Amino acid sequence: MSDFYQFVKEYMKVCECEKTCKYCKIGHNFCIDTDEAKGVYWFYETEDFIVSIHDFFIKKEMIQTNFPNMDEFMLFSSSYIITANGESFNPYQTLTSNVLYIIDLNNVSKNYRFLLHAGSPYLSVEINFKKQMIEKYLDSLKDKVSYSDIFFNTKLMITKALEHLAKDILNCKMESPAAEIFFEAKAKEWLSLTIDAFLTRKNSFLSEDDNKAIKNVAKYLDDHYAINVPQETLEKISMMSGTKLKKLFKQKYQMSITEYSQRRRMNIAEILLLNSNLKIKEIAESVGYSSHSKFSTYYKKYKGVYPKDIKKQVSEKLFIDNCDCFKDK
Repeated sequence: MSDFYQFVKEYMKVCECEKTCKYCKIGHNFCIDTDEAKGVYWFYETEDFIVSIHDFFIKKEMIQTNFPNMDEFMLFSSSYIITANGESFNPYQTLTSNVLYIIDLNNVSKNYRFLLHAGSPYLSVEINFKKQMIEKYLDSLKDKVSYSDIFFNTKLMITKALEHLAKDILNCKMESPAAEIFFEAKAKEWLSLTIDAFLTRKNSFLSEDDNKAIKNVAKYLDDHYAINVPQETLEKISMMSGTKLKKLFKQKYQMSITEYSQRRRMNIAEILLLNSNLKIKEIAESVGYSSHSKFSTYYKKYKGVYPKDIKKQVSEKLFIDNCDCFKDK
């Protein structure tokens, strides 16, 4: 077994689980059940990268105040979060659905803080790039820019593109040797999207004023997600014409203003579905939908399941029993 396998075994203080079959068979499964969380960590490793899945239910508020030393195993971790309810600090970043979370393993802050809130699932798909893969494909750029800049400066540009890629990895049930080819292709595609976004971003450069204006629009939409904000209001906030606003907003966030608002609403709705006793109709109204059916349709579009399925999972604690080995307890 690899050194990383031994590291995971010792760090998580558990042996590999032989019972769970939720994820691809060629990977390794480690199941944990602590006071704070219960779930599965899955990974598949090659000489160039490590693909991993975090699939946990957070039972009580969990604060991680340090990051394990893993720079001997990987250089950068790029994680697409499918669902979560938490925050990362230094720098501050909300950890919620459909965000990309980057960690530079050589420069993890000594003041690292990672907070996950109780009563919610944490599901993410990661590609952890090893040094030799980074150097192989980014060596020609190292004299012009740092590797860290390449990953951090492209987050918003590639998040939407990585959504389908991450879910393909999550749902992969292939067997060897097809699975090995599949994961290699996905790891390379993930890195390719990152590099391409960095190389082409100069063609989509926003001036400092335009960038600030678009951020103000996004923040306004974040704070007023439950109402249909008139286009004229956004134009006044940004001091742009409607055409320019739509173009630059999509350029920055890789989605339309309408989709941005809908995704924001669905993220808030997800938190309420997981952590409140509100009825689905009440949650729909709280995020701006008078039509229960329209809300359910949008939720299914962005989250992959219907709101009633989330409520059922919460009531029956199906998030906790996401591994076969837990059923024996």
